[in-house]
Amino acid sequence: MLGMHTNAYSATALASTDEPVRLLHLVSTFAIKTDTKWLLQIARHLDRRRFQMSAACFYGGGPMQAQLEALGVQTFDLGVPRELDPRAMFRAQRLIARLKPDIVHTHLLRADIYGAVGARLAGVPVVLSTVYAMGDYRREKRRRSDWLIDAACARLPTHAIAVSEAVKADCVARHGMKADHVTVIHTGVEPPASVDVRAAGIARASWGCCGDEKVILTLARLSYEKGIDTLIDAASVLRDTHPDVRVIVLGEGPDREALQSRILERQVEEVVKLAGFTRDVWSAIVAADVVCLPSKSEGMPNVLLEAMAMARPIVATRVGGIPEALTDEHDGLLVEPNRPHLLAHALGRVLHDTTFAARLGRAAQATMQRRFHARDVVGRYEALYTRLLKPWRKASDRLVAVH
Repeated sequence: MLGMHTNAYSATALASTDEPVRLLHLVSTFAIKTDTKWLLQIARHLDRRRFQMSAACFYGGGPMQAQLEALGVQTFDLGVPRELDPRAMFRAQRLIARLKPDIVHTHLLRADIYGAVGARLAGVPVVLSTVYAMGDYRREKRRRSDWLIDAACARLPTHAIAVSEAVKADCVARHGMKADHVTVIHTGVEPPASVDVRAAGIARASWGCCGDEKVILTLARLSYEKGIDTLIDAASVLRDTHPDVRVIVLGEGPDREALQSRILERQVEEVVKLAGFTRDVWSAIVAADVVCLPSKSEGMPNVLLEAMAMARPIVATRVGGIPEALTDEHDGLLVEPNRPHLLAHALGRVLHDTTFAARLGRAAQATMQRRFHARDVVGRYEALYTRLLKPWRKASDRLVAVH
């Protein structure tokens, strides 16, 4: 990673130790995505006596913007819709120069590139990036320039947060990041106080499920790394032994057409339904009998934590950060990726034994409350922010004392 700037903010620009830390988060868009959902949790639980939070996106606004504003977070839209546009860097730099944040925290590729460069040019003391995913799912056809972009992003921040130990190991091995410049902080969730059972029933009805049918649910982007192809193949195995099973896939993505073709090829169109995107994730999870994550690669999937929070039995693949959250046979069932027969067998166990399924769900909920509640995770973020900024604030206070 790049070293700290020696020509950073003046002593008067950097907040003193008795003032709130000025914190700016940068995201690509305020649409409903993993990073913005987590940003909302940070806004809810951040100690405003110690931190003054603002957030900016590069294009498009989105529904999360109003929710952030309602929580007292000042938001900005930099208005740069194109993915590769150098104006994004300069607009980010101008905003940063105006706000004078002590910390710029970027999320995902566009913010990692343009936001981190803009923050560096503006001389921000601490530039932090959260790394949400691993790179091992990328296909061999991926352009070499993409790898260069990733490598550059890995070196622009002064520090990085990895959402799992697996992601940290990937950052170090793939991009040459120094291990002591990467801190593992798992993401977290805050379950709602209650979920309307009627909404769950409406969800099942919208999927065309009858009252006595068993629902296997997955919520994911329809892309290669999410392993929906494996789940479709597993459904063709389950069809003969569990004729009352329906597989519901919620999400959109580039592989939708290919997955629909696979459903037809496996002759499971009466079993598997690509049901599109939903905003009401909690009701969808409650409507399911089992939640499945058949991924080929993961960081720390948000839907996994959401399913744990709702005490759903979970069958998932042993990839990325998933085994850091679930212990096989205790609070979930884990199988190897790309093994549809193993996946079908594990799903069949949960569907067949409702007592076993309920025990898995209760244990998963207890694990989530103990390790992954958003309130506690945001506390870990605050501790890291304070630690990274400490040497700068001490130096600033010394300079102020001299002057």
